[in-house]
Amino acid sequence: MDAYRFNLCYHQVGEGSILDVGAYLGDFLKLAQNDKREIFGTEINEKRVNLVNSVLEADVVKLDFRNGNLCQFEDSSVDNVVCMETVEHVIDDRHAISELCRVARKRVIITVPFRENLQQVLCMHCDQYTPHFGHQHSYDRGSFLNLIPSTWKVNLEKSFAKRLTRIAAQLIPESRMMVPVLRVLDNIIPGDGKWVLIVLEKKD
Repeated sequence: MDAYRFNLCYHQVGEGSILDVGAYLGDFLKLAQNDKREIFGTEINEKRVNLVNSVLEADVVKLDFRNGNLCQFEDSSVDNVVCMETVEHVIDDRHAISELCRVARKRVIITVPFRENLQQVLCMHCDQYTPHFGHQHSYDRGSFLNLIPSTWKVNLEKSFAKRLTRIAAQLIPESRMMVPVLRVLDNIIPGDGKWVLIVLEKKD
């Protein structure tokens, strides 16, 4: 499903440079690297930064986006900003989204869990109830209309990774055709998916 999600997001990227906020293992940035694009990434600790840079064999990932702040990037400095499965972890998600938009010159692409039932668990270390998986927010259709800056608009909102698609992903042998097959299934199967893809663009 990760390969499918990366492919969906990459198809929404416009021309130019790409910043992946929350680069994880660098798989998404590899797609852009293969296309000879200028790439950047962020991670929240030095260990992750060093890991991704070693995977990419380039010094392009920076320590950033703590508490939703992009301190190392100037206004309108990257053409496309991508942020997958990250915004829901930030307490002030409105601020985090405003930072993504501030840095983006053209487009912001976000994925978050769709209609997630948030749960809290008792932490054995601090004896406090904390969000399960660190997820602070649940998102529905139209949620981002109230979160984005006034100079931006929602260009696309689409749920994906429906239940039958996720089952198929476990059954289909890994091959070059796997992602196209999952894309077709997701488009024809009724119902909602596990995640939602949001594409933001600057207003004219």
